[in-house]
Amino acid sequence: MPSGPVLVGALATAMSVLWVLVMAAGARPPVVVTWVTTTIPATAVATLYCWRTAGGLAGSVPRRFWRLVAVSLGAQGVGGLLSMREMLNTDGIPTTGSPLTIVVYLVAVCVTAWALLGLPARVKLPPAERRRFAADATIVVLTVGYVAWRLSFSQTAAWQRLGGAFAIMTIVLLGAVVVFTIAKFAVLGVGGVDHGALHRLSASVGVAAGLATLAPLLAAQAHVHAAMVCLPPVSLGVILAARRQAGVDAAEEPPPRRRRFSYLPYIAVAATDGMLIWEALRLGDRFAILAAAVAVALTALVVYRQISALTDNAQLLHRVDRTVRDLQDVQHQLSHQAEHDALTGLANRRLFADRMTALLAAGATASVVLIDLDDFKTVNDQLGHAVGDELLVSVAQRLQACVRPDDTVARLGGDEFAMLLPALSAQLGTGILERINAAMAEPLRIAGHELLVRCSIGIADVDAGMDGTEVLRRADLAMYAAKDAGKGRYASYDAELDARAHHDAQLGAELRRAMEDGALSLVYQPVVRIADGAAVGAEAVIRWNHPHRGMLPLDEFVATAERTGLIVPLGDWALREACRTAAGWLRGGSADTWTVSVNISARQLHAPGFAASVAEALADAGLPAARLAIEVTETAIFDSRTAAGALAEVALLGVTVTLDHFGAGHSALGVLRTAPVRTLKVDKAFVEGVTGGPADATIAAAMVAIADGLGLTLVAEGVATAAQARQLAALGYRFAQGQHFGGLLSADRTRDLFVGEAAVARSG
Repeated sequence: MPSGPVLVGALATAMSVLWVLVMAAGARPPVVVTWVTTTIPATAVATLYCWRTAGGLAGSVPRRFWRLVAVSLGAQGVGGLLSMREMLNTDGIPTTGSPLTIVVYLVAVCVTAWALLGLPARVKLPPAERRRFAADATIVVLTVGYVAWRLSFSQTAAWQRLGGAFAIMTIVLLGAVVVFTIAKFAVLGVGGVDHGALHRLSASVGVAAGLATLAPLLAAQAHVHAAMVCLPPVSLGVILAARRQAGVDAAEEPPPRRRRFSYLPYIAVAATDGMLIWEALRLGDRFAILAAAVAVALTALVVYRQISALTDNAQLLHRVDRTVRDLQDVQHQLSHQAEHDALTGLANRRLFADRMTALLAAGATASVVLIDLDDFKTVNDQLGHAVGDELLVSVAQRLQACVRPDDTVARLGGDEFAMLLPALSAQLGTGILERINAAMAEPLRIAGHELLVRCSIGIADVDAGMDGTEVLRRADLAMYAAKDAGKGRYASYDAELDARAHHDAQLGAELRRAMEDGALSLVYQPVVRIADGAAVGAEAVIRWNHPHRGMLPLDEFVATAERTGLIVPLGDWALREACRTAAGWLRGGSADTWTVSVNISARQLHAPGFAASVAEALADAGLPAARLAIEVTETAIFDSRTAAGALAEVALLGVTVTLDHFGAGHSALGVLRTAPVRTLKVDKAFVEGVTGGPADATIAAAMVAIADGLGLTLVAEGVATAAQARQLAALGYRFAQGQHFGGLLSADRTRDLFVGEAAVARSG
């Protein structure tokens, strides 16, 4: 349904056509009636509608344009009122208007030209092309002016006597506005105003210009004023244009189209040629006709040749433009690939470093987060790398969903991710880390598997004066602090982490020298039969008599070895030393029914060729595999196909696999089904309370039942008192170790213990 302003404009236009027909038939209706039903309501409604439309637009360019259009329409309406007054004074006979009326119409035309030509060009032309554009526009303007004069004003002597020069100037200016507008659309393009609205506006102005050329004939034959014919359709066109503008978002401009050459100058030349032939035919001179025909033919050939050249150039430019666009697309793709991870689509290490460097240079508040997926290698080992890749993609999507739009999420490599959080300190950034942990708590469904991913997270502030390497180092320290605290959590950097890192670096260097200089030694804790106290084995324990700090606690330097990566060579040294020592015990006449136990770390189990290293240690020492036991914790082998496979290979050698600290973890029973365990060592936490109440005793007794049911040997750790030993024996325990059965012994004393057992066995 048309809106009110559109309906008013349409009715006014229809009424103007009706009055022209009525007055051409000889009728002379009242002047006021004709103007009140056509020009006055149309211009008034169009002016108000344009002004209201301008007020509701976003952006200064469209608001300014439509307000100028409203001003132009208002001026035209005032001119119409002046023209109506003049017709009332001349008994309904149209005139060219008083100087004031002419000035008002000229103001309206100039405001329209100002509005149209003031729109910003979307294509900036170089000086040479601007000159060509001006020349083309001049050609068309001259042609339009000449045609308008020749077909209309030159034919009406009465109009000339009434001062038609002013009207001619007005009409030519109006035609120039149309020409420049169309040329600007075709050649330059405009921005800020909807193109559909501009096309409607220019079409209405063009219709008005065409009708204006008939003004002398209308005035002479029907006593119809040109304004009464021109202003209603102009008002209707402007209303339709403003309505189109109000319905679109001016900010959403179409992309600039490829510039084409304009045919307007050639059309103008053709029109002039037509007028030339018409004049020659009217004169009837055969020489004038021949000259006009030759001139037109030559002009047509020149125009054809130039248009052909321009067409070829346009096609060449089109191919060049397409090639340039293709190159730009490839460049953009290569640039994106250089700065983004191919698997996850996140920023890569390079882009992350560039953005962090920019923040550091600006001295802005920010924080950096490092994220490492816990036990990700297990997924690759058990389910394959394809599933692992899908898991990384899903994790990347969840991480991206946890941050703000301006934050950067990057994949640094493998299963390590990073975040850059601008304008957010580490203290405030923990809120994002909480969201990450909550997001990771939901299982991921990958290739039919329900996977629960945990991650260790470290966060550090981006402080002024630091470089990117230092920031990442601090976040890395915090991340490993989270891992040491039990994984699946986050930690913030503080100075204590630096102190610990310094301590680990110094102690690690000293530990490496101690291994190279032979400053480490092994002591042994006997494993005995509870019934008679006979030694059936011994657990090797590393001792380090530090040259400055004395005997260091085992936990202190083993933890440092874990954090510095020295645990693998340290564990290998302990294994070889224990095998060499135990082989010496056999050669010294000890019994051959005992085993020597060596603790193995998770990193050793995951190291390539672990079983081969064990076999090599046995062979080098000359120790039978049955005399060796390796002790592992359940956390070292839980949910790890690599660790379980390594233990299976070791068991095939004949080496005993012992599960240390049994019961202390959350998955001990599951481990018993997947690992080739032959001995269980019950954690001392259960042994300490075995005499304190029925609850602990019940748990200890249940472990006996489990071991007996699975055919496993059970050893109680940390037995400190005779009462604990008696209670354990009553519950069914046969073997134990701890302070009650003797503390740590040197290699020689342990050998003597086994030699004594052999002597007792022989005498018995």
